[in-house]
Amino acid sequence: MPASASTSQLSPAELSYLHSSLSSHPPIRPDARLPTDFRPFSAETNVLPNTMGSAHVGFADGREAVVGVRAEVERTAQVAAGSDAREDDTEMGDTGDSKTERAQGKSSWISLTLTLPGLRDDDPGLFFLEEMLREVLVVPSSTTSTTTAAAAGSLQDGLVINSRWHWRLHIDVVLISPPEGSAAGSYPLPLLSMAIHLALRDTRIPRLKSEGEEDPLADDDWEASVHLYAKPGKSRCFAAGVPPITLLVMVVGGNVVFDPNGTELAVADGVFAVSIARAGSENDLVSILAVRMLETSARDTFKGVPRNEGGNEWDVVPGVWRPKLGGVKRAVLTKVMKAVLGDVGKEIVGSLEAFVVQGG
Repeated sequence: MPASASTSQLSPAELSYLHSSLSSHPPIRPDARLPTDFRPFSAETNVLPNTMGSAHVGFADGREAVVGVRAEVERTAQVAAGSDAREDDTEMGDTGDSKTERAQGKSSWISLTLTLPGLRDDDPGLFFLEEMLREVLVVPSSTTSTTTAAAAGSLQDGLVINSRWHWRLHIDVVLISPPEGSAAGSYPLPLLSMAIHLALRDTRIPRLKSEGEEDPLADDDWEASVHLYAKPGKSRCFAAGVPPITLLVMVVGGNVVFDPNGTELAVADGVFAVSIARAGSENDLVSILAVRMLETSARDTFKGVPRNEGGNEWDVVPGVWRPKLGGVKRAVLTKVMKAVLGDVGKEIVGSLEAFVVQGG
């Protein structure tokens, strides 16, 4: 798990005390937050030149994320002869409406590049995090329910121009981390997800003056450009709904804790990445797009008191930390889903929507 919390500075007694505190009812968090409280963060949009959309988000632990979005016109690969594909006679992709059914886009038209300090470009953990952030942006409308597809925004379908051309979207994400040891480390997934969400809400695509099957010709007037996702009071857009947001949820004991920091992750019984979205800015219905269980750093800590010199067997001693082994029960997962679909999911989506309404 890239950029996970380091537990080397916590003793077995400290880990045991922290686990007991978070397992109590109600849980006692090191920073005195409630289980559903998120860390304070600052955000701003339109921060990078030469991009079509950008955002900067900073969390209280000192980590920051900067996202830039670019789009370019690309020729669509021709379908092999003899297939059932037909040319699409829809209007250009500068609005959310079309006179006929639009052609389906491809997930490969959306690329996401992530840069994390201390990780090589070929690190498998980096690929895992990149794909986890990208996959919820390209939920195939043909394989999901109507509600889920609407919540996901069907972004790739909105990038279709005509049967021969489409928009290709590039999302570049950079994590800025404080010096090692200056703040408690945490898994950067929520930070990166919020920054991507705001950058996509800020993204505008040039309006095309060409029509139908003509080669794309862009309007030079940037004021005539169209937002990628719908803005409040604006009807034209490329994708319906709003971009998804991925939340980090921790289970410890019988408690569900949102937005855990690095210290709390050191004693987690289970960690989940839950991606949510809602169908529109005025719709309170929150849908779950994806759920992933992440490896908790607690598995890398002390296993108890060694019974022999080789340390092959361990004894459980009261007051000495011993991480939980095995998976998470279905009842616990159900509890996590209910918490996300409740007020917490609506609150975090609503807070970001309020930021967009106020103009960033």
